[in-house]
Amino acid sequence: MWLLDTSNGKLCYIADPAQENYAILSHVWITGKEQSFQDLQRLHELSTTEALHDRANRLAGRAPRSVFYKASEKIRECCAFARARGYRWLWVDTCCIDKTSSAELSEAINSMYQWYQQSGVCYAFLHDVDDEDDPRAPGSQFRQSRWFRRGWTLQELIAPQELVFIGRQWRPFGTKASLAGVVEEITGIERAILEHRRPLSSVSVARRMAWAAKRKTTRVEDEAYSLMGIFGVNIPTIYGEGRNAFYRLQEEILRHIPDQSIFVWGPLVYDRYRWPCSQFGQSPIADSEFEDPPYRYLFAPSPTAFDHSASISPISLDDFQREIGMEVPVPEYTITSYGIHANLMLVPLWKPEAGIDQAPDVQLEVQQADGTAKQQQVKVHIALLACKDTEDGLMALILRAPLDQGHGQYTTGCRYDAGFVRGASLRCLQDVLNRSQEGSTGPPAPKLSSIYVPYRPFELPVDSYADRHGRRGRRFKLEDGSASDADAQPRTPMFLCPCEVVIEQWSVARLRKAGYVVRLPSNDDNTALQIWGEDPSVQIVLSRGCANSAPVHIVLRPCTVTHTTLIPPPLTALVGFGSPPAEDPRRRIAPITYSLEPMSETCKKIHVPEWPDAAQEYVEPGTGRTGRTVRLSFTSWTDYLDSGNSTGMYSMAIEIREASDRE
Repeated sequence: MWLLDTSNGKLCYIADPAQENYAILSHVWITGKEQSFQDLQRLHELSTTEALHDRANRLAGRAPRSVFYKASEKIRECCAFARARGYRWLWVDTCCIDKTSSAELSEAINSMYQWYQQSGVCYAFLHDVDDEDDPRAPGSQFRQSRWFRRGWTLQELIAPQELVFIGRQWRPFGTKASLAGVVEEITGIERAILEHRRPLSSVSVARRMAWAAKRKTTRVEDEAYSLMGIFGVNIPTIYGEGRNAFYRLQEEILRHIPDQSIFVWGPLVYDRYRWPCSQFGQSPIADSEFEDPPYRYLFAPSPTAFDHSASISPISLDDFQREIGMEVPVPEYTITSYGIHANLMLVPLWKPEAGIDQAPDVQLEVQQADGTAKQQQVKVHIALLACKDTEDGLMALILRAPLDQGHGQYTTGCRYDAGFVRGASLRCLQDVLNRSQEGSTGPPAPKLSSIYVPYRPFELPVDSYADRHGRRGRRFKLEDGSASDADAQPRTPMFLCPCEVVIEQWSVARLRKAGYVVRLPSNDDNTALQIWGEDPSVQIVLSRGCANSAPVHIVLRPCTVTHTTLIPPPLTALVGFGSPPAEDPRRRIAPITYSLEPMSETCKKIHVPEWPDAAQEYVEPGTGRTGRTVRLSFTSWTDYLDSGNSTGMYSMAIEIREASDRE
């Protein structure tokens, strides 16, 4: 651990920080105003002028100038604040970690909670709180401070025994103990936890996750790394893995903490919500492909999913056995490629009536081994969990599976008319369970079942720039409001402008072999033609030395007529023999009001999107069977709506057939 000497600004490596009494800083990073490990090392490198100045001071009997005058205001003021209170050593995350060393960075991240625990004092610098602010007042700067909304500061609040809040002017205005009531209101963290009167392990996994639900981190991986100390686990730090980090964190928590509240997140139903619980006795409806996929797994995609799970707490196995009235073995979990293998107490909730087929739109889509999807009828169970809601009691996870399966594979959650649900309190399900047990006054008895449940997506979708900004997206809605799967059918190329058209090299080679000279607008061999702007006509000329062979002119441009204001103009292609093709006399004039007019036959002939298979043939006029035929065929490499810079990229092949070739 590197510690900063508050007297001279030098960094010193301490092998066992538990033997030192040091202060530690908690703060929010300000972009462009923080100094790194290397920056601090360079403070002690004197220029020639600085060295002469220091020598003159020594000769005059004056102390050399401190390096702190070159340090950032935050480091300078924090060192002075700690030094004035008797602390020689200070740790600041910006400058006391050599982030050029991945090993040192990983060690620091995995040790950080412990370092805050071991510190003599933690100074929480809130740069957005003034001296005049009353932290207890509603709407105070203290309550609104960014410090309470950052991911890393959660562990920095909980871990240290003593924490002093410091305002913008570097004056203390309270401690964690003196403001514990206000901090509890802001964060939801119990005062006993803040004051270390209760161990952190006494808080459920779901509640600890809920503390972080509204906090943000700059790097998505830090959503997981900043919580390792909160749960007392360690995982390797791999920046660049994205959401995988949070899934790995939950795997490690499941291995070390016997708490099934880790499964209770996302859309939950409690009796106090007055949700129409009778819907649990009905057939689930088809999932929404826009909203439901993240909820189908045992593990949450981010801490945000636990926003409404703070009231969930685990119960002992003995209490759980008394609740359900039967013996329960110790839960065991095995992570497999089919999901998490677990033995859970299942109760049937719903299945189709005998002899009645389920409607196709409420069947479960099951992926086959060959990658195809198959629609199957579903059954719904609940898995009783050893955890309770503070008001509604025992919680249950909703699971669904193909009706005729025999291998115990389930998916989490179902969609009903009132919305998608992952779990519910047993109190909400009681009436439905009682009705499902025909001829009996009580609900069906739970049955210990060996099941597999997917705990994370097989692959994490990564949206392109075009997807993120909604120009196309992987999925879209039809006019009737139903969902259309873009993967079910190939996308139809739109061939819009602006665009870049690349002439296929093989077609250029064939033309030259046939004796044609290919003249491009740039007068070089660059066959990538850029078609920008309102009317950027691009002309390609193909000529031969034969006197009886007229040159072929090919013109590419955006359409000069406005058909709609909703999309950019389509790409057009025209061919002329002997001279350039005639220009359309009409100009691109925006209509006063939008109306979709039928496209003229003239435009249909020249619009590339209107051509069958994006190909068109032009026969040399007046030559009959002895003339040439020019064929243009286009292929979409990157369509306009899929492009990151709103520019399509298309290829064009040019083929010329002589009359003898046709015969």
